[in-house]
Amino acid sequence: MTESTARLRVDARRNREQIISAAREVFLEQGIHAPLEEVARRAGVGIATLYRRFPDRHTLVLQVALDNLTLVGEELDHATAAHPDAWGALARLVRRLVELRISVIMPMLLPGLEEDARGEGGTLKTRRDQLFGQMERLTRAAQREGRLRQGVNPIDIWLGVIKLSRPLPVIGAELNELITARQLELFLGSLHATALDASEPLRRQPLTLDELDRHLGTTE
Repeated sequence: MTESTARLRVDARRNREQIISAAREVFLEQGIHAPLEEVARRAGVGIATLYRRFPDRHTLVLQVALDNLTLVGEELDHATAAHPDAWGALARLVRRLVELRISVIMPMLLPGLEEDARGEGGTLKTRRDQLFGQMERLTRAAQREGRLRQGVNPIDIWLGVIKLSRPLPVIGAELNELITARQLELFLGSLHATALDASEPLRRQPLTLDELDRHLGTTE
């Protein structure tokens, strides 16, 4: 491999990563039908470069969804490795996912992606379910420690991350960051059990994964 060829491959990989990162932000802010020109602009590439890497919108959305699941899995592994206690790992994970602005349920909200993802190392649903299993074990461990409120499940946490990841419209980035930081601490505080409320159940039953799928129409 020549030096110029190696350089081209490095540039292509960097462009691809920048496009995926930019697309994640734009899709969170404006939805998956946002102009791809805006994605290219934020990625610092031309629209022709974007289309060379991703020939159509569907391909780009699929890759963002797959990339999101990979990032969640990596952050979950990092959190559990860094914290011997389950609550510490869970709190770190939530903070990192909000910081990265990852919409973790997104793959299952997008009809048509599931079939296209077959052959990509497992279906989107399979990957999501694996992550759910890991999260469920972590939440149960935190509850056994007496540090996570009873009745909380991974769906509660995932949906909280999604809402916290979405910026408020109109206001600027700096204010959004301040508001998100405040709301994140309030969210974690509501999850954290104390000696007085550790066994106090929540007033509403949490959604299960099957119920979520049924409401979204993703069951087979």
